[in-house]
Amino acid sequence: MRRLALALMPVIALTGCSEKAASVLAAQEFAAVMQRGDAKALIALVELEAAARLERAATRASDQVGGRRTIELYEMVQIVDIPDSFRVAKSELIDGDDTQAQVALIGADGTRYLLDMVFQEGSWRVRVPMPPGEEAP
Repeated sequence: MRRLALALMPVIALTGCSEKAASVLAAQEFAAVMQRGDAKALIALVELEAAARLERAATRASDQVGGRRTIELYEMVQIVDIPDSFRVAKSELIDGDDTQAQVALIGADGTRYLLDMVFQEGSWRVRVPMPPGEEAP
């Protein structure tokens, strides 16, 4: 499994860490978790709706094995297609307010990855789009 290798660099002066600045830090944390391939930690960093979708999928998977084993939520996540060479050189807030933000992670090679962030239950989380053909509950 290829992993996103990141050098996290604080690029925000944290002398008055606003909620917007916290969204950039959360995006950096998400990138570090992706680098490590840590599916358990990833769950806490995605929006609540995405975690709920994964929970439902884990329940269905457990049912499909006849209840012989409980499929854990994190087992529903597979971290793939992360370039080994990617390094975060800069993180910046593109746009946002107190409830949502867009953060750019910019690689040393100039590659930009945009993360849509949402503030839920006291922390910034990465918004995960609905898969094609799946409806919201």
